[in-house]
Amino acid sequence: MNIRALISRLSISTRLTLWFGTSLLVLLTLFVVGLYVSVHLGLHDDLETRLHEEAAAVQTHLRAHGGASLPQSAAGSHPVQAAPGTFIRLLGADGRVVQKSSSFQARPSLPVDLPESTAATLHTRTWGSTAAKSLYVPLDTKSPAVAWLEVTKLQSPIHRQLHSLRGWLVIGIVGGVGMAMLVGYGLARRALRPVAALTAAANDMQEQPSGSLPTDFGVEDELTDLAETFNDLIGRLRDSLQRERRFRADAAHNMFTPLTAIQSELDVTLRNPRSENEYREALRTVRRHTETLSSLLEELMTLSRIEARDGQLSPTRIDVSRQVEDRIRRAQEAHPEAASIEWEGGSGIETLVSPEDLNLVVDHLLGNALKYTPDEGQVTVQVAKEEGDVVLRVLDSGIGFDPEVADRLFERFYRTGAAEQCADGGGLGLPIVEAIAESYGGAVTAWSSGHEEGSTFEVRLPRR
Repeated sequence: MNIRALISRLSISTRLTLWFGTSLLVLLTLFVVGLYVSVHLGLHDDLETRLHEEAAAVQTHLRAHGGASLPQSAAGSHPVQAAPGTFIRLLGADGRVVQKSSSFQARPSLPVDLPESTAATLHTRTWGSTAAKSLYVPLDTKSPAVAWLEVTKLQSPIHRQLHSLRGWLVIGIVGGVGMAMLVGYGLARRALRPVAALTAAANDMQEQPSGSLPTDFGVEDELTDLAETFNDLIGRLRDSLQRERRFRADAAHNMFTPLTAIQSELDVTLRNPRSENEYREALRTVRRHTETLSSLLEELMTLSRIEARDGQLSPTRIDVSRQVEDRIRRAQEAHPEAASIEWEGGSGIETLVSPEDLNLVVDHLLGNALKYTPDEGQVTVQVAKEEGDVVLRVLDSGIGFDPEVADRLFERFYRTGAAEQCADGGGLGLPIVEAIAESYGGAVTAWSSGHEEGSTFEVRLPRR
């Protein structure tokens, strides 16, 4: 198993902690390394500075006693003094030690390593079991035989400081990263606790779909917004499932009714011999129920086709007034005995819509108005431009409906009690009208003052 697969199996809080700890470790390591190198170089620069300062002090002392070029003259009466931790020697041109500070007494012998040039030179070398740095300064470069001043300091104090600093830095890095990872893991667990609550609630909802996700986490954050969004989504899905269940039940009922009637009619007809007229009447009854079933299936297919378009429309700019007038004329020819239709609309009202879709909207609204309006009643059709929309209204003086059921009129297969008593129908006409209007970004509304008070249906379609 590779590392990526192994990490992917860890919890989110663990992965966040690992990423946080790794990032912090890298950053701290880079910072500490830079700090350590800076301190290391600074201590060595300080050591070299002190070597030069010691050398300058010794030279000043020698000049004060006239022995800057001839250290032999000062060997007896003016011994060389050195600060603690500093080792000073006066050397002849041949490397012979002329004089040395008393600090050499407790140290092993130090070989002389004169430079080849006559310039001041720094040498780093091993003295006994430790490292040392020596500064060689010529005392008189004009003399044929150059005398040398040697100033030496041990580097062990620097190394002890650096070793101690390195240990504390490592402890600080390990301890700091470890503490940060523990705190980060606790914070991640606390921050992701709402996720666990959401997961548990979602699992419970599989067994009890009526529940909802929790939204009270003690704070208002992104997870609260996520839970509320999912609750809205779950609510819509629950409503959709309930509509689908009701749709399946209603569809089965509406198709089962004419099929049962057909089967009963055929059973009665075939039970005993009958006359020709009786057979014809039975066939007419079967045909009527077959037409009802065929109309229901056709409306179901139309509604499914409209909902399956998913925004893929092919609208054309058409004159809505002319199209509606044509459908009114066809309705009057098909139902000459029905209620009269009055047309109220301007000319040149255009919008982008498929002619077939507009025909379906007008035919269903006119069909409903004529079906539920008495023959002596009145149906009015209006087309107008309002606030950038094309508005189609169909008003009738028919059976009307209670205002509280206005929204339910657009549910599939829903029919009011008065509508069922007044005329046959499948309850899919208004859902088809709503689906077409919404597919173009429009809307459909209905209102009525009550039973026997007539009704108004309004369809709004955007002009653009």
